[in-house]
Amino acid sequence: MRRSPRLAALMVLPLLGFGLTACGDDGESTEASGETITVTDALGEEEVPLNPESVLVYDMGVLDTLDTLGVDGITGVAKGGATPSYLSEYAGDEYVGVGDLFEPDLEAIPATEPDLIIVGGRSAAMHDTLEETFDVPVLDMSVDEGDYLASAKTNITTLASIFEKKSDAEEILAGYDDRIAALKASAPDAGKGLVLLTTGGEITAYSVGSRFGFLHDDFGVQPATEELGDTDSRHGEAASFEFVREANPDLLYVVDRDAAIGEEGKTSQEILDNPLVRATNAWKDDRVTYVDAEAWYIVVGGLTSLGKLITEVEESLN
Repeated sequence: MRRSPRLAALMVLPLLGFGLTACGDDGESTEASGETITVTDALGEEEVPLNPESVLVYDMGVLDTLDTLGVDGITGVAKGGATPSYLSEYAGDEYVGVGDLFEPDLEAIPATEPDLIIVGGRSAAMHDTLEETFDVPVLDMSVDEGDYLASAKTNITTLASIFEKKSDAEEILAGYDDRIAALKASAPDAGKGLVLLTTGGEITAYSVGSRFGFLHDDFGVQPATEELGDTDSRHGEAASFEFVREANPDLLYVVDRDAAIGEEGKTSQEILDNPLVRATNAWKDDRVTYVDAEAWYIVVGGLTSLGKLITEVEESLN
């Protein structure tokens, strides 16, 4: 089994002294054995092959996790949308395009002879179609964005179990847990934060309980405003520059949606460079973080993307 360079990079610092092998958690070879494992996804329990030989992936967070763990067996992926730069190899001809994140290519799928199909998030709506059309298990690994950290960790562990990589994943996640605990201890003293998303020259805002609520709910950054409350809108709440000035965040986190999906237009920096935003504490103190939009917006709940989120928040508090 190949070892992903990202797996090694994620594990080397927090896990010095630990050795990884190309075997599963039980020490046996991780090649397909005909065995099955029962796992729980967003829809309930599902019996799936252990170490499936042909896997179709319709979710970038899942693709991130499997790639980070060095899993072989991915034969088909969703194409036609924004593929994260660090997963660009999957846009190549080596992997069959089996549709996009919103619609499967039912004619392309049979050639891959899939043993397992995985959807989630944007592609979750195609679950039933795939399950009814093909006689293979279909997992919905959607992340509960209202409980981001716990849900992402559960999904990562579930995926790792299917490929007998659970111990590898748990070691990485343990390192993340230590860093998150440190964040939660230091964040309350760093000031209040606000997450903005820019797209098409407009801005929307997010707070606790939202898709980017992990900043507050999991990492401990205090919200700059209580006006937003819990919002389940995936695109946030429409906001004005006057709102941003009134909220006056000490820490500002900006997600450039257009950059994430490859749309042309004004950058986040251009959109926010105006007198009202420049009057905020965050701007004046140079504490505006233009986050990795791929990790925050596209690759939801991936093992590598989760590490990217933690790193960016750590750096923003220093």
